[in-house]
Formats: sequence, structure tokens, C-alpha cells
Amino acid sequence: MQSILTHTQMELRLFFRETLALLFTFIVPAVSFVVFGLMFESNTYQGLNYFQAYIPSMIAIIIFTTAFFSMGLQIVIDREKGVYKRLKGTPINQNAIFTATILKGFIAIYVGAIEILLIARFGFGSELTAHPFEFFVALTFSAITFFSIGFIVSSVTRRMQTALGIAMIAMYPMMFLSGATIPMETYPEVLQKIAAVVPLTYVVNVLRDGWNGTLFTTDTLLDIGILLGILVVSTVIGLKYFKWSD
Repeated sequence: MQSILTHTQMELRLFFRETLALLFTFIVPAVSFVVFGLMFESNTYQGLNYFQAYIPSMIAIIIFTTAFFSMGLQIVIDREKGVYKRLKGTPINQNAIFTATILKGFIAIYVGAIEILLIARFGFGSELTAHPFEFFVALTFSAITFFSIGFIVSSVTRRMQTALGIAMIAMYPMMFLSGATIPMETYPEVLQKIAAVVPLTYVVNVLRDGWNGTLFTTDTLLDIGILLGILVVSTVIGLKYFKWSD
């Protein structure tokens, strides 16, 4: 347990020194939320006001950026620098490293989510969810699912430039074709069909259900089932190809 705590502290120190991770985890979602809030706070989306729809959406973006930039990319960078090779000579084992990386991801997501909630409450005077437990469950489940996708990135790439390229390419469909920033109903039909294969689409749906108190209903079964399938497949692929060193 002590080794996990020690390595988690190290991971967090490195995380808060990494400009790219901080930019995409805390700055981009927060700025996007403020800009879109100023533009569209009076709009409604499928019966939801802006904040009921887009507080969960911006937190979905934080889940994506954390999984890809703060975890998947960082693992590749550490492996490329030989960090894991050096750790083999210490009392910290690989399970502790893996656990600490996951804990870092959860902490980053929870801190990012709190940032969005504070902006909504004190910046826009918005009411927060009346269903905090459902939203917490949705948030945690969605985070685990995307951690497994980030795990694939760190498993199939060996160089930082490749992992960064994958993350940047994935960012645009995740942000703009998932309903996380632009209402899905405004898309032409062809883009709505493409959105059906974007994993973050289902995270947005599940988080909105958790936020609005409809997570534990039959309407969410399809979204949850798809995310469960992604989690299982991603975990299998990640375990098959992941290596601690080149």
C-alpha cells in the first residue's frame, strides 16, 4: 500500500508539471464551457437546458483528455524515457505502478469535474444535479471505460510522437461528433451515423442520464452495454500488447 501511495504522489507531481496534460485536462474544457455557456445558455436541447446538457458534456471531454493525454500518452513518454526500466530496481512493483496511474487518472477527472461544477455554479448561477450519486456512478464507470481505451494507445505505440498523433486525431471526432460540444440534432444525417461509432457519444449520454436522474432506467441499457463492450475489448487488446519496456 505504501508503494502505491508513494508512486501516486510521484505521478501527480509529474502530472502537474506537464503543460500538455494540464492544458487538455483543465484549460480546454473549462474555456470551452465558458465560451459555449455565454453563447448558448438560453438554449434548450431535447428538453434540457444548456447546463443540464453541457455540464455532463464538458466533463465527458475531461474524461477523454485524461485517458488519452494524461494516461495513455504519459505512459508512452515514461516508457520511452526508460522510467519503468529504472523502477525495476526499486521496491515498487508493476502492479503498484499501474494502480497509481489509474488513481492519478481518477484524481485528474474528479478535479476537472469539480472545476466545471464551480464555473457553472458561481460563474453562471446554475443549479447543480439533484442526483449526485447517479452522476458519480456514471462518471466513474465512464472514466474506467476510457482508461481502457487510453491503455490501448499506450499498448500499440512505442514513441511519443505516434501516441500524440493518435490522441490529436481522436480529439476532433470525440469533441465535435459526440454531442459533447455541438447538439447532435444539428448534424446532417450522415454525421449522426458517424457519431454512432464515436465512443464518447455514449459517455455523453450516460453522464447526462446520471446528471438528470435517469441512469437506472431501461433507456440507458444500450449506452451502458456499448461502453461495457468497449471496456472488455479494450482491456483484452491492451493486456495482449502492453509492454513496460521496449
